Amino acid sequence: MDHLIAAWRPAAHYFSSGLSIVRLHTGIYGRLTALYVSPALLVAVLTVLIREPNAWQHALLYFLRSLTVVLGTLVVMVMVAYHAQGRKLSIVQATRLGVHWVFRYLWTNAHTSLIFWIPITGLTWVHARQEALFPFSDGVQPLANGGWWLATAGIGLAIHTRTMLAPFYAVHGDVPGTLATVDSWRVSGRSFWVCLSTLVLASAPIALPLALVGGGLWLVLPVSLRAMLLIALPDLIWAAIQLIRPLLIPAVYVLYKEIGGERDAGRREGDAPATTPILARPLLALTRPLPHFGRWD
Repeated sequence: MDHLIAAWRPAAHYFSSGLSIVRLHTGIYGRLTALYVSPALLVAVLTVLIREPNAWQHALLYFLRSLTVVLGTLVVMVMVAYHAQGRKLSIVQATRLGVHWVFRYLWTNAHTSLIFWIPITGLTWVHARQEALFPFSDGVQPLANGGWWLATAGIGLAIHTRTMLAPFYAVHGDVPGTLATVDSWRVSGRSFWVCLSTLVLASAPIALPLALVGGGLWLVLPVSLRAMLLIALPDLIWAAIQLIRPLLIPAVYVLYKEIGGERDAGRREGDAPATTPILARPLLALTRPLPHFGRWD
């Protein structure tokens, strides 16, 4: 508990520093957010209207969803980096630069997604087996279910905190995705409570009101509309995440620059220093010959 309390002061510093970046360019971040929230909202509507999409409709939905999930993230990351350096950048220019980092970002996310979903899927499976094969009494099982979900959420939050810096290493640090994930795991492990506090503090101003609105809607909507809301929910969540990014990414960017921006001199593109885990070295060898499209101008 002492570690968590002590972590809030630096987290507040990172959040306020990130907020100062956004405050100077409120209009452009507002327009950028509206632009990249729109595809996810459109997909949410289309998934309700098109219950059984054909192949072309699947492709269209995937493309629109990617504009928010992938490109929306990268555009904010690029914009924040330029603004932090006192440089101006239009949304069109940020989008063009963001496209160059798509492959690096996706490859990095492949690592972090595996790290996240393997234990989370395992816990979900064990929970399901327990409930099916060794159920508790009617009065105890709901409490056990709540315990399972709390444990799963807590572990998921911890894993996300440990991998949160990986895209920043990959994009802002121009580090290969495998090494970016390794660096994130190591650095966030040394400053876990600061990273977690920054994540919570920078997300809460948008996430909490959205959660309250969503919960209120769920309570007042009729059953038929609740069913439609459930269909659209995954894409509505992505839209909500995009709304959070203009506050979260600047805070984590400042965090990254202060606690993780300086790496060992041996960490360069394509290098596999002795400190790199053995399991990561084949991945580096596999991706070393691939072209690198990332650029900052």
